Amino acid sequence: MIKMKFKIMKKNRVFEVMLLFCLFFGIFIFPHSIRAVASEPKLTIYTYESLLADPGYDFIEGYSNYSGIPKDQIQLVALEDANSLITRLLGEKESPVADVVIGLDNSLIFEAKRYNLLKPYSSPLIENISSSLINNLDPDHYLLPYDYGIIAFNYDQLRVNTTTVPDLENLTLNKILDLDLAKKIVVEDPTLSSPGLGFLLWTIAVFGDPSINFTGILGDDWRNWWKSAAEDLRIANSWGAAFDIYDEPNENRPIMLSYGTSPAYTVCQGWGDNLKAFLSHENGTSNAWLQIEGIGLVNGASHTIEGQHFIDWFLGEELQSQIAENNWMYPANQQVQVSSCFNSAAINPDDVNILNNLITTSMLESNLAKWKQDWEETMVMKSPGISGFQNPFLFVFAISFSLGVILLLQQRKIFQLRKNVSPA
Repeated sequence: MIKMKFKIMKKNRVFEVMLLFCLFFGIFIFPHSIRAVASEPKLTIYTYESLLADPGYDFIEGYSNYSGIPKDQIQLVALEDANSLITRLLGEKESPVADVVIGLDNSLIFEAKRYNLLKPYSSPLIENISSSLINNLDPDHYLLPYDYGIIAFNYDQLRVNTTTVPDLENLTLNKILDLDLAKKIVVEDPTLSSPGLGFLLWTIAVFGDPSINFTGILGDDWRNWWKSAAEDLRIANSWGAAFDIYDEPNENRPIMLSYGTSPAYTVCQGWGDNLKAFLSHENGTSNAWLQIEGIGLVNGASHTIEGQHFIDWFLGEELQSQIAENNWMYPANQQVQVSSCFNSAAINPDDVNILNNLITTSMLESNLAKWKQDWEETMVMKSPGISGFQNPFLFVFAISFSLGVILLLQQRKIFQLRKNVSPA
């Protein structure tokens, strides 16, 4: 019996060694062998999946035609959203795969710079981009602007209008709470979504933050607004998830956080003008957060020169002329004109009070991580749209607990096996 027990334990050890070998082979050997067989791309681009996607412009084919690089040698990796780009780049920091990243904005730039993920590049095309856009995104040129637009609330006039809500076009953030409108709104999670983060910064600029002696417009505390709204707001993980909720009548969320340019989509597509946008109107001005999206070189990339050429093309008129009616934002290149239908339906940032001017770059860089943490602590236990697994502490606890259960069950299985083969 003792020999049998030893043989079983020996087999288990052999099995464990084989399993570790298989894991090593799968993780390290197999991907490298695939890369060896596949043709090496001359350019790898990371972006979010909705870039220039509706109705659609194939910018990879466009650049292939321009540059002469075969399309199959340009690798495009499209992730869910801009936050996913940071996560992917950070995971590959020691051995970068991407050459160019498209879609990080004026709030995510600080994380990218903190972790040294980007390499500065001063494209000759920046002479066609306003210095205001460049300085509000990144004066050091780690990211260069390719489009911009304000964050705004979108609403469906067939479900919400000035008849049902007379003050709809002159609301303040506090008035949203007073009128019980938060129950009709879906917003994106600022820890996961760039427009969601823009809205968080919007509320901070309006209400202020006494913990850093920042008064904002109203001299209050932004946390108070979120605490009051938490149980009524619906929180979505991404813009796409928010739209699905907004678009489902049974959800009864006819207002969603989106962009001031979004109404141009339905107008220019010939689908009517039922989609509208509104801002907040504290102190008698229309207030909004400006999002500026950028393109940049990945630090340590293999094809830096090719990446620079692509960025130059992306900021040029050929690509920029496609921004307004495929990405539904304003093109950064000032030489490009947008259509009359776009101009008539979109809210132009030049016509509103840009809240970014209240929150300095140094303030944003110093406080952004803490603001996101405070938001999550405020919302995670109150809002039905927030999953506890988005809280990093609860997530770590859940993973640790699950691993503990698995190890306990495995230990019991081994104990039972040994018990069955032990001498009587």
